[in-house]
Amino acid sequence: MSKRILLSGFEPFGTFETNPSWDALALAESEGLLGDHVSIVKIPVTYTDAFDVFAKAFEAHQPEGAISFGVYGSRLDSASFQKANDLDGKTPASSCIYIESVARNRDNAGKPDNAGVTREGGVIVADAPETIAASFPADSLRHSLKEAGYDCEISEDAGGYLCNHLFYRGMHAFGSRIPYGFVHVPPVVSMNGSLTLQQLAQAMADMANTLAKYSGS
Repeated sequence: MSKRILLSGFEPFGTFETNPSWDALALAESEGLLGDHVSIVKIPVTYTDAFDVFAKAFEAHQPEGAISFGVYGSRLDSASFQKANDLDGKTPASSCIYIESVARNRDNAGKPDNAGVTREGGVIVADAPETIAASFPADSLRHSLKEAGYDCEISEDAGGYLCNHLFYRGMHAFGSRIPYGFVHVPPVVSMNGSLTLQQLAQAMADMANTLAKYSGS
């Protein structure tokens, strides 16, 4: 029997009407790419609610592994799009999937969340470690994506915005209980990226399947 897996993606933010980190998960579920053992949850782009929504889903589904997804910006679009959509300070090639290996205990982003809140400096969890390593099998996820033909790398900095915020709080709360971590996905074709939403949905399903098979301690 496959392990129970929880996958999360973010709602749209700012002026953007879509967010591929959630849209691809919804597509994967609707097309049957995710098994019955996989649950998905949409995360609000607010500092006050992001982790609370994830934690409620965690308690409801009791997963044995989890991955949170977020989108990063693209070099390939206009300067205005780049400025607005440069999530977490990342501007790498738009086809690459970044498996984040380290969560950092600080909020440090100049852009506001969807409630208009900006956090430029300060710890996320008081009296907690400066960094926490992801507990999911980053190398196995990378290998499975490479085998499927995706561009994928390990990253050591998830930025200072909501992606790292959720990543750190999730690791602090659940990382010692289950394999958990964060993955940054690229913009899709509709955002001047190079992956289709379908391709991204398949990549997410591949990662879920890899995590479900993971037998590490």
